[in-house]
Amino acid sequence: MQAVILAGGRGTRLRGRIGDLPKSLANIGGKPLLEHQILLAKEHGITRMLILVNHAADQIMEFCNQRKNWGIDVRCVNDGAPRGTAGAVLAVLDLLDDDFLTIYGDTMLDIDLTRFKSFHEKHTAAAATIFTHPNDHPHDSDLIETSEEGMVTAFHPYPHDPDCYYPNKVSAALYYIRKQALFRWRAAAPPLDFGKDLFPEMLRAGTEIRSYSSPEYIKDAGTPTRLDKVCADFESGRIAQASLASPQKAVFLDRDGCINVDHGHIDRPERFELIEGAAAAIACFNRAEYRTIVVTNQPVVARGDCSVRDLRMIHNKMETELGRSGAFVDAIYFCPHHPDRGFVGEVEALKIRCECRKPSTGMVDKAVEAFNIDRSQSWIIGDSSTDVALAKRSGIRSILVETGAGGWDRKYQVMPDYTVSDLFEAAKFILTVHPLLIDTASDLIAHVKPGDVCFVGGLARSGKSALSSAIVEVLRGRGLDAQVVALDRWIRSGAGREPTGIGRYNVDEARKALGRLVGVHSRKTHDLPHYGQLSRLSHPRSEKITISPETVLVVDGAVALSLSDVVLRGRAHTFFVDIDEELRRCRVTREYSQRGVHRQGAASIYRSRQEDEAPIVLASRASANHCVQLRAIELIEAVG
Repeated sequence: MQAVILAGGRGTRLRGRIGDLPKSLANIGGKPLLEHQILLAKEHGITRMLILVNHAADQIMEFCNQRKNWGIDVRCVNDGAPRGTAGAVLAVLDLLDDDFLTIYGDTMLDIDLTRFKSFHEKHTAAAATIFTHPNDHPHDSDLIETSEEGMVTAFHPYPHDPDCYYPNKVSAALYYIRKQALFRWRAAAPPLDFGKDLFPEMLRAGTEIRSYSSPEYIKDAGTPTRLDKVCADFESGRIAQASLASPQKAVFLDRDGCINVDHGHIDRPERFELIEGAAAAIACFNRAEYRTIVVTNQPVVARGDCSVRDLRMIHNKMETELGRSGAFVDAIYFCPHHPDRGFVGEVEALKIRCECRKPSTGMVDKAVEAFNIDRSQSWIIGDSSTDVALAKRSGIRSILVETGAGGWDRKYQVMPDYTVSDLFEAAKFILTVHPLLIDTASDLIAHVKPGDVCFVGGLARSGKSALSSAIVEVLRGRGLDAQVVALDRWIRSGAGREPTGIGRYNVDEARKALGRLVGVHSRKTHDLPHYGQLSRLSHPRSEKITISPETVLVVDGAVALSLSDVVLRGRAHTFFVDIDEELRRCRVTREYSQRGVHRQGAASIYRSRQEDEAPIVLASRASANHCVQLRAIELIEAVG
């Protein structure tokens, strides 16, 4: 494979930084930009380089000689009068391989070129494959539109029509090209640019062009500001970390009820409305180098409520509005299927049971492969039990947001790892609070051994569940098997039962269940009950848990410390969680308000629980090995 580097630019805007040097020799991290490009190409098996030079051509040629051409076939060609990017390549067609990579000389990049090449080679009918990516300013970028299959359908140069919505897909000026497709354009009069002239003209002529979308690092370094940014990114390690050759961390985002207001089945762009703070949250993930990937069930297509094209316009609006706030998503995966029949206008071919409809893991699995995602560093965020079930099946941590369905749909009787108010709070939790929780948990459980049991008690909404999930994360990070057992599973059923008091719990049944769990002699699967907070009904044998004698159980609940005697002394580790009482009161009343209880009723429930539950729970604090003031929970409320 051959690469062509367009290194003929004068670098006028960089004159104050680089003097008379050509811009391709601008220093980045102690090495000229051109050398970064050549070494990257060589790393991915490209051994023939054609460098098109013009301004200060002798300096570039001398630099290559000094480096002894890096031990590969490097040839510099002076392309004479400026012809534009495409014009320069067309002028040297006879020197090109049948397939070649085109790199602009002022771009800094660290891309898995082998992946890019494999994609290009797979699509043999394409004249060219354009490397595209989203950015945080699509409103002033040249954008590309593609079909669902990745074929380029339109080019949208800046400035854009303010009344239209566009996908956030920007050409990064990096292409694999088939020489044969260029012959018919050889006589075109220069100057001729790839993005503005040749590719649009090829598209009008019916030529197939493909888009390869990737979030990897490629940026123009052709101005002082851009050069400074690239140098800073190189020094911080951001450039190398972005390559798909390295495992990536990601946040998988549900759409309706998480990113946008859930207006039911959204079948047209006019009904799409971002939730306040969602764009700011996604921008936070972008800056923290999380791949942001939307995974959404869209049965509106199978139901016949909208077409795939209509859905694309809805997503274009989402990307446009996110872009106006300096945010972007790296990919959107949607499932158009729906297994139930009987809708007027339904699409018969899509009325199937598939592997992509959540909580099936098809969309997540596809993204993991495409982006080389490390599941252990990633998150799934959504508003429904479907999203939590997806996370459990995918082996990825879950965050339930209380917008949209807020987890009250109860389609699946599963419990999230963490719960926060909305997507903005989820971003703050992941980026700021979660590391503090992990540090706290790490200090607390330094001496926990396989087969031990951790009991986490405290008042309602004090952060017990968050600490319990963090403890499990730390233990699993140490290579131990660990499982949370939430005592809320044993809340009694009964519409007539008082909503407060320790009597809400079936303590005897919980004690018996824990006795069975801690007394196992071999790996075994157990059935656990589940309590529906809205229905106020207990569902026996609703969720399975598999444990072995080495499993560390983390028992979480208001009455947890009163059950610690089911474990032999020395195996039990007891923790009592405290937070600021005024903050806890706000969290309790907010929870009941979300259940549909009016404001005065929620306040009354809080007072009742203070009278009949709080004294008993607070009395158990004296038996705890550790009292934990959970500042992390206070912090998330402050920044959320």
